Amino acid sequence: MMSKWFHPILSIQMEINYVPKLHALSPLGYATPHKDTVGAYAISEVTDRAMASVTARKDCGAAVKTILTKILKQPAPEVGGYCSGEVEAFWTGQSQWMLAAAFDEHEDIVASFSGIFKRKASLTEQTDGWCRFSINGPDIDRLCSLLCNIDMRGLTAGKASRTSIEHIGCFVLRSAEDNLQIIGPRSSAGSLHHSICAAAKSAPF
Repeated sequence: MMSKWFHPILSIQMEINYVPKLHALSPLGYATPHKDTVGAYAISEVTDRAMASVTARKDCGAAVKTILTKILKQPAPEVGGYCSGEVEAFWTGQSQWMLAAAFDEHEDIVASFSGIFKRKASLTEQTDGWCRFSINGPDIDRLCSLLCNIDMRGLTAGKASRTSIEHIGCFVLRSAEDNLQIIGPRSSAGSLHHSICAAAKSAPF
């Protein structure tokens, strides 16, 4: 005799949904870093660098500079300074720097370097907040003068400056005589790229 209390067994069909692998887009919206040749200038998106801001804590400015010197394997940047290399840094304010390193090795750049500073500095992730363009070509000074009002006589190799390009706050880094690195807000990547290309078209080469 079947009990009146019974629980029917339900057959539930399980669906396996395919989830495609996601790929990050560059600040300009491309699957790979975008490159342009405009006149004599090569303009390239730089997407392979992780970035973090470094701010020395109270009374730790000298100690943080010493630690940066060890990381960079060269003296930490002073006012208006920029150190290029495997790990980069440029001065952004009193006892403040921006640190950059290879994304593949330092995707979580804060975790990579926070232990080295031993609580003497505050590190803040900056990678996703910025876009970066590398510009190579002749007479970079002339090109830059069409973009902003930096006094290029002082922006020699190993120097950095903060400026405005089309009302966009940017950092301009001079890594070599024929190279500039321009870093600006990721949300303004399209406008900044347009301004750089327009200046390259107007440059006398």
